[in-house]
Amino acid sequence: MNTKEHESGEVIGRKPVPGRVHSRSKSRWKSRLQRTAGLVLVLTVGALLVSPPLQEKRIERRIRAALLAVQEGLQRYHVEEELYPKKRMSGHELVTLLAGSGFLEPSLINPWTGEAYLNPTEEDWLQYRTNGLAETYELVVCFPGSEEVQFRLDSTENQSLE
Repeated sequence: MNTKEHESGEVIGRKPVPGRVHSRSKSRWKSRLQRTAGLVLVLTVGALLVSPPLQEKRIERRIRAALLAVQEGLQRYHVEEELYPKKRMSGHELVTLLAGSGFLEPSLINPWTGEAYLNPTEEDWLQYRTNGLAETYELVVCFPGSEEVQFRLDSTENQSLE
């Protein structure tokens, strides 16, 4: 055997037996595996906690952008027609009317589905209303699946999303 004896009597330089894993290297490997598993667990939990709020903020930005685009299209419609559209409509119906008349880009994206707003869908939480004379309008966005108002734009009181 290739060993050297230190003055204190310790054996230094012992060669490992081929095919055997030393307990020291085994424990290092196990320790690294545990640290890696712990790190992966912490990162996964962190991602799960951070992801939903980020997704909600992204959808909120899309809703705001779509709502402002529809409001701009309504204003163009009003300048040309001197009235707002006369009937109550869903977001899809309103976008179809405004895009078909050239007052809104037909490529507007439905913020809830990520598809073109011109494609009808059940996930449309935008509603358009007008008064009896079609002189004012109200755009309302409800939280999905409820009647609770998330955003409101109109031609009299809430003209901005600020």
